[in-house]
Amino acid sequence: MRFNINGKKKAKAKAKEKANDKGKVKARVNDKEINQNNVSDPELEKKQTAYKPNRKARAGKRALRNSIFAVVVAAFSLAVLVFVIYHLYDYIAAKPKFEFISTGRVEHTIGATALIVRDETVIPSKAKGELVTKATEGSRISKSQEIAMVVPDNMSSIVTNLRNTQSQVSEVQQELIMSGKAPGAQKVYDDVDEDILPIVDLLRQDAMNGNLSNTSSYESSLAVLIDKREKELTKIDFEDERLNLLRNDASSYENQLSKNAAIIKAVNPGIVSYKLDGWEEELSFDFLLSAEPSTIKDYISRSTGAITSDLAIEEDENVARISQNEEQYLAVILSGKDVKVEEFAVDSKHNINIASEGVTIDNCKVVRSVPCDDGLLVVFSTSRHVESLIGFRSVNIEIVINSTSGLRVQTTSLVKPDYDRGVATIYVNDDGFASEVDVIIKDYDREFAIIAPFGDASVPSSKTVIITNPTAVKPGDKVE
Repeated sequence: MRFNINGKKKAKAKAKEKANDKGKVKARVNDKEINQNNVSDPELEKKQTAYKPNRKARAGKRALRNSIFAVVVAAFSLAVLVFVIYHLYDYIAAKPKFEFISTGRVEHTIGATALIVRDETVIPSKAKGELVTKATEGSRISKSQEIAMVVPDNMSSIVTNLRNTQSQVSEVQQELIMSGKAPGAQKVYDDVDEDILPIVDLLRQDAMNGNLSNTSSYESSLAVLIDKREKELTKIDFEDERLNLLRNDASSYENQLSKNAAIIKAVNPGIVSYKLDGWEEELSFDFLLSAEPSTIKDYISRSTGAITSDLAIEEDENVARISQNEEQYLAVILSGKDVKVEEFAVDSKHNINIASEGVTIDNCKVVRSVPCDDGLLVVFSTSRHVESLIGFRSVNIEIVINSTSGLRVQTTSLVKPDYDRGVATIYVNDDGFASEVDVIIKDYDREFAIIAPFGDASVPSSKTVIITNPTAVKPGDKVE
């Protein structure tokens, strides 16, 4: 019994010892694993040391490839940008412009404000009401011709109907002209347009420059020309039923008004205007010949330019004026160093430009020339453009002092002009290439120059094609 107990004790002791041995072995294994993570292994270190240079080399190669790629992309982008800029510049760069050298003249002028005076008769109204004209502004009328009527206020609706119908007549006429059904009417439009277009161009130029001082002048001139056109169109048979009906309606309205309106008749023949400023009976040719220069200067300074009209008429108010002759007079006060008394002697003749109206009055005759404190009083007489200026009391004019005619080019076409020596260079189109030609400057102003060839040279001439913007080319350049 004792033996068995002792045997069991020994067996338990061996099992315990064996378990302890297993624990120690396991502990050693764990320690080894820990040591492998925390303690350097010579073989591992050797492998890692050998791997690190290779990894750095690969990273360096990758960075080099990226750099090269970036350089290539940048170079390509730069090439594209240069290409685009070159062709964009080539597209927007100034191209040479050409034109044949023309003949013309350069004028030297003196500017002034001219008071316009005519011998005129005014016509008063015996009734109160609204003015309805029967003769167009600036037209020539005969004695006793019905030129207007003053309609009482209770007939205002008829007046409105008449004007609306007249507007419709104008619209239908334009429609027929545009469709080519009235060649005679087209000629009327073309003839009047020749006078209208220069005024429209001047109006556009002034608008671009912010100058509105001449607007009323332009408006007055355009109104006269349009009235003239409408008068001429009434004489044409458009052979259109709509137009015939509208014209009949207009005639019916006019008849209704005539039965109830005060009729205004011309007291004498002449040129009629419905624009009045109250000076018609103060100013005359005799007044300009005898008045003191200071008095005339005062009228010039107080003049309104374009004269306005008023459709609302009071009893005994003047409603129209008639210029009794074909003469008109322009009075100016000239001052400045360029004014020479001998150039404006009585009976001498001068050309006068009126830019705002797009007209030139040739051979205006000096009928009075008197030195005064402010310079020189000059009164001109002319029978031209009376109708064109009938709506004005004063206009800005340019009096031509002298002029030179010949081959004319824009001053911007001249290359390195020497105005003191009277020489310059121009670029011409010589068989598709820019060629320089020396020229003589005979005369010039701010816009144009009169040029001539040197000696017996055949260039330039009226057949020469000049490059008007010489800064766009160089001599020898191919031009298109």
